[in-house]
Amino acid sequence: MKTKPGPDQARHDILAQTGRIPADMMWLFTFSSLCRRAMLHTADASGLLDQIVSAVESHTPYYTVCFKSVFYPESGLESGDNCAPHSGIDDLSPFHRRCVNPKTKSLKRVTDTDLPKSVQKRLGMKSGTLATALYFPINDPCEKGGLCQVFYALSGYVPHALELLVLEELSADLGKTLDRLHRNRGVEEQILELTRQKEMYHSVFENTGTGTIIIDPDMMILHVNAKFMALVGLERNEIENRMRWSQFVVPGDNEMMQNYHYGRRKGLSGIPTEYECRIFAKSGDIRYIDMKVGMIPGTGRSIASFMDITKRKLAENRLRQSEAQLSDIIRTFEGLIYITSKDYRVEFMNITLQEKAGRSGVGEKCYRLIHALDSPCPGCRLESVLSGQTRRWELKSPRDGRWYWSIQSPVYDNRGRIVKAQTIHMDITDRKRREEQISEDANLLRNENIVLRSAMKERYRFENIVGKSPAMQKVYELVVRAAASNAPVIIYGESGTGKELVARAIHNLSKRSKKQFVPVNSGAISEHIIESEFFGYRKGAFTGAEKDKEGFLGTADGGTLFLDEIGDVGLNLQVKLLRAIEGGGYTPVGSTRVIKPDLRIVAATNKNLKRLVEKGVMREDFFYRVHIIPIRLPALRDRKEDIPLLVDYFLSAFGDEGQMLPMGGKIMEAFLLHDWPGNVRELQNVLHRYMTLGKIDFMETSSDPGADAQEQVGFVRESHDLCGSLNEIVAEFEKGIILNALEENRWQKARTALALGIHRKTLFTKMKKLGLE
Repeated sequence: MKTKPGPDQARHDILAQTGRIPADMMWLFTFSSLCRRAMLHTADASGLLDQIVSAVESHTPYYTVCFKSVFYPESGLESGDNCAPHSGIDDLSPFHRRCVNPKTKSLKRVTDTDLPKSVQKRLGMKSGTLATALYFPINDPCEKGGLCQVFYALSGYVPHALELLVLEELSADLGKTLDRLHRNRGVEEQILELTRQKEMYHSVFENTGTGTIIIDPDMMILHVNAKFMALVGLERNEIENRMRWSQFVVPGDNEMMQNYHYGRRKGLSGIPTEYECRIFAKSGDIRYIDMKVGMIPGTGRSIASFMDITKRKLAENRLRQSEAQLSDIIRTFEGLIYITSKDYRVEFMNITLQEKAGRSGVGEKCYRLIHALDSPCPGCRLESVLSGQTRRWELKSPRDGRWYWSIQSPVYDNRGRIVKAQTIHMDITDRKRREEQISEDANLLRNENIVLRSAMKERYRFENIVGKSPAMQKVYELVVRAAASNAPVIIYGESGTGKELVARAIHNLSKRSKKQFVPVNSGAISEHIIESEFFGYRKGAFTGAEKDKEGFLGTADGGTLFLDEIGDVGLNLQVKLLRAIEGGGYTPVGSTRVIKPDLRIVAATNKNLKRLVEKGVMREDFFYRVHIIPIRLPALRDRKEDIPLLVDYFLSAFGDEGQMLPMGGKIMEAFLLHDWPGNVRELQNVLHRYMTLGKIDFMETSSDPGADAQEQVGFVRESHDLCGSLNEIVAEFEKGIILNALEENRWQKARTALALGIHRKTLFTKMKKLGLE
């Protein structure tokens, strides 16, 4: 028999001499030994099959061997089935063509079979070369459908019976070996899988984001991860198998935890798998945790994971405290707070607003509920607030007439979307009134300032009123204030003190100065015509009424009505005047049309009006209506320091009528010592007579009983020393009077001031000015 080229001839001769195996079959012994050694020592199936392929190609007459899976059992393998065999470990892949029936005990010999591509490539054989294929079943229980070992030889090769027996025995042993290797490999894979799962579970246990522990039935902690150690501040060797889970739980939660722990092991229903509790840390701090617990099947052990929710719980506690505080603030807040939806409907209102509205108006329109309006409030811009703006405005509620400061801001939901609007109304009525009062006062002061500047044309002159005494300064101040307002004024003063002059000053300095000033002497009008004089009449109203006539009230419309001697107005006329000046208007005689004039009443009297009210001569309501701003004019005897100024003023006024006559010291002294019962009017008349007749004639009884009642001082031109301007002459007279008084009182200034009827400070000022110090 021919063998495959290349065998070791020396080794072949040695084996042939044994006599046990024919010399030409010694390769079978070597091949069998190599295969059994490989099956004994090789640890994996792939390496084993590679070694068998190598042994076949090196030590047998076969070209190669391959291993086929059998899926379609047949009675035999026909030529031309094109079974595409494979070599090595790759040949163990599923084979989808008909091959051989693995249950057939007798081997089939097939000739003219195409070699596998891998064999052709490895041996350098051309495709189509005829070969003999010998099939031997391999009893491998791990191979589904069976497995065959196929030996390829030259075409026409006839195997020896011993050869077939050895090859069949080797195939059987190979199946057992493959079965063992498969089983060993399965165990290894299971061990590897278990190791991998253990590592995976350990990694999950250690690297999970929550603290995790494993607890035995007695609450002993068996395993902990790093997160739990960080949570409680202890090391692994301090916890594992040393501490019980109950040692960490706060006493207030410990009973609950133990009920859950033992109840879970007894299989009780209703035991939660997730709950919150508190635990201690090593530092003594209390941690709030969210705990999830699950039983490990078949062990009695449980695994628990913890989420530290301390920050959240503390935040919730703070939030609850803040909400409680906010609730208290809202409950005690005196302002109005409400929340509205996008369609103005109230969704919340505080207690103050509920009490004000008298009900809970949830669901109602806010503007109707709060302000009794049929449309949104002026200043409310809900669309702007819903776009993210905060609105502030002032509102006067038509419901109660009070002023409110309003703040409207958006309300967000938990996703940051604006869904509602919150409005706060704070009552600012008192503040608004103060502001209005301050504004009125400021306007009044501004007007007073304007009036004062326009009135103070000269140092001691206010409009046409002359005087520098303190009493007159008070009068000036009241005139300025009265002119800046529109309130009624009552002027008290003796006859001749200049009441009408003051009334004209008030009119001229007021905003009504462009309209008429209508003076009326109430006591000089006949009772029969007084009503027609005041209210006017229409043509034909009475005999002699040939045309319409406008009364005092109509003439003074827009201006000032000066009622002199108001104490002489009758009760009947008082009623009609009161109605007219209070806005009710008046009706002219002979007319039915009511006229409502815009006028200001400035009244004057030398009587005590309160006594007239007590006597019933004057209506009380009429008195209080005209008695708003009282001005009291001092008598001339109470402001004698103004006499030189008045003299200067009147002499200047009379200067155009005749020659300006000088006045000696005796004349001025007589003026200062006179009581002036007729006041400024008397002084004016005396000076007029002096300028006309050249003599001083008081024409009335002096206040001094010892004085000559009819003393007349004739005009006597004095020395040239008295020549000069009127101011110089008056100053010289004043200096002489003060000097004589000082000498008579032995230069005692207090007594001198008392004798002159002036204040001591005024005397000091005059002495300094006149060089008498």
